[in-house]
Amino acid sequence: MKLLLNTESLIPPLTGIGNYTLKLLEHLLAEDIETIECFQGARFCSARTALAACTEASERYSTPAEGGEQRSALQELQLHVRNTLKGCTFTYRARELLLDARRRYRVGERRHYVYHEPNFILKPHVGPSVATIHDLSFLHYPQFHPRKRVEWITSRLPRTLERADCLITDSNVIRDELISDFGVSPEKVRTVYLGAADSYRLQTAEQTLPTLQRYGLQHGRYVLFVGTLEPRKGVDTLIEAWCRQPEGLRKEYPLVLAGAPGWHNQVLTDRIRALQISHGLRQLSYVPSCDLPALYAGAATFAYPSLYEGFGLPVLEAMQSGVAVICTAETSMAEFTQGSALLTGRGDIDHLAANLELLLSDEQTRAALAEAGRLRSQAFSWQRCAQETSAIYRAVGP
Repeated sequence: MKLLLNTESLIPPLTGIGNYTLKLLEHLLAEDIETIECFQGARFCSARTALAACTEASERYSTPAEGGEQRSALQELQLHVRNTLKGCTFTYRARELLLDARRRYRVGERRHYVYHEPNFILKPHVGPSVATIHDLSFLHYPQFHPRKRVEWITSRLPRTLERADCLITDSNVIRDELISDFGVSPEKVRTVYLGAADSYRLQTAEQTLPTLQRYGLQHGRYVLFVGTLEPRKGVDTLIEAWCRQPEGLRKEYPLVLAGAPGWHNQVLTDRIRALQISHGLRQLSYVPSCDLPALYAGAATFAYPSLYEGFGLPVLEAMQSGVAVICTAETSMAEFTQGSALLTGRGDIDHLAANLELLLSDEQTRAALAEAGRLRSQAFSWQRCAQETSAIYRAVGP
């Protein structure tokens, strides 16, 4: 079997889809696949070359800064330009048309490859194809995405759902939505759960010390959020819930936000800046992947009140790190945590505030929840994800 994989998402800072593509590709190398060829735009390369290029680009993008300093002005400008271009339909469509035309010159060479698109929309391919549909947030929460992007993906998705030989979702919640909202045949959609890297694990205060010292943090003495800083992640709800904690508890457990800025977040950004001065909130912005395991393991509680997720990988990473988790009810996160996390209603500040106070003021409850989450996390791995995905390739392949 030969595989063709789109690796355009392996450009730092890696988003959820970028991390999915990276970890899946790393573990597919251990599977019984004759050839894995990757492409970015109209450039093709081997899997190992794609992985090496991603590592090199990530190292160039961000070097850990002393004291957890913000990214440089140049990096902020690069991210702003990238996000602006993403939101421009004309620019994106023009680029895609050009790249599709260039790829078609070589399409015949790979007609016997199984093509996997890990980022929603299939590119031109004459052989069997698989697409991963991570979520339908653009449909259910269009206000949290650039309008032009919503228009583009809405127009393209039906053709992908028709063309694909198999569709992969990260959870049964999204699988059920594809079936109900688009009329996709249940036999065509497979749920394949994600995994967390082995680097996410229990760590002692001594083990996390070198990393946490650079960020000015104390082991077991902060509330953590990791993710894109934008409204759909529920960051505004989390900030308000943390602000409602008793002053002594809030000072003992500062809120730490780790993540790159997202779309439509100017109001949120202004609120964060004000609270950094008045309440001691900490914004670390983008954190290199090498620092994340210690940052997770050193947290007292991990809070991720996202309104909607295809899976919610940061929740699993925190669970595997042995940290008590709060996430959102009636979402894919509730599906895979199965009672090993505290659940809060979507956008419910009072409920989230109560859950935070419970965990921060009751060490025994916090420890019990952390252990339940760690045990539950053992059911998931990137190895399992790669094995189940590889089985799908074989099922649809020539």
